[in-house]
Amino acid sequence: MAETLTLTTPRAPTRPTITTYTIRAIYFGWDEGLIKITLRDNVGEIVTAVYEDSAADKAATTLLRALNTVNLSTTSLQKRVIQRLVTDGKLPAGAVTGAPD
Repeated sequence: MAETLTLTTPRAPTRPTITTYTIRAIYFGWDEGLIKITLRDNVGEIVTAVYEDSAADKAATTLLRALNTVNLSTTSLQKRVIQRLVTDGKLPAGAVTGAPD
């Protein structure tokens, strides 16, 4: 089973409460300075988070370089990406659970 973010405070929209997010796809666009992460929540909705370079900020390229050289033997790529999304405010706070696929 893929690693999953279980929210500290579940999100309660007008439909069923969202309690988890799981990564479904990660796209690394080196040439265009782009990272696109596709997640699915526990009610089946798709959420997309994007890091994109701009003229003033090379956020995607900086993150691409960091992820390319990181030691993944103790913390998986999915877990690192989820933790980064939470740190950057792209996902709400929670705990990453599950084992890497």
